[in-house]
Formats: sequence, structure tokens, C-alpha cells
Amino acid sequence: MPRKLPPPFLPGTAAEFVARSGNVPRITSPSSEREILLTSANTIPLQAKADADVREIYWFAGKTFIGKGPPQEVVSWKASAGQYELIALDDHGRSASSAITVQ
Repeated sequence: MPRKLPPPFLPGTAAEFVARSGNVPRITSPSSEREILLTSANTIPLQAKADADVREIYWFAGKTFIGKGPPQEVVSWKASAGQYELIALDDHGRSASSAITVQ
């Protein structure tokens, strides 16, 4: 049985705009510290708060994919020393970033 498409969010609104409305993720771990000292495990916990409609957060160090997970879960990043732009991208295309130095 064919399905009828629902009406657009607002008349004349592009689907991409509707998908990107809402709040960007907020990186909560690592906290606002810009320098991170590695522990013996060499892992850094990554977590972000996101809107209720977000199912996945995708994590990147620059252009390198780290991992993904629901906003309520911590993703472990096996990092090495260096400077990175840490990016949290939700499944609606909204993103937040933070510049960090790992030592």
C-alpha cells in the first residue's frame, strides 16, 4: 500500500533546513580544558549532550573518524599526543567543535 508523504514542516521550507533546526551538540567530555594529559590507558572519554531527537553522535579528530554512539553513552578515544580539533556531529548534521592538545 503506498504511503502518503507528510506535509512539510512549514510551507516552502526545505527538508535540509528542517533537519538542521534545533540545538547543536554540546561537548561535555572532555570538559572545557584545552590540554589533556593521557593516563596509562591512553584513552579519552568523549560525550556530548544533544536534543531529544538525536540518536547518534559521530566523533572526529579533525577529519579522522573516532567512533559513534548515543548521546547518553561515552565513546572512548585511544588518542596519541598532538593538537586536534575535536568534532561532535549529530545525525541531523549539527556539529560542535573544540580545539584540544593531548600530552
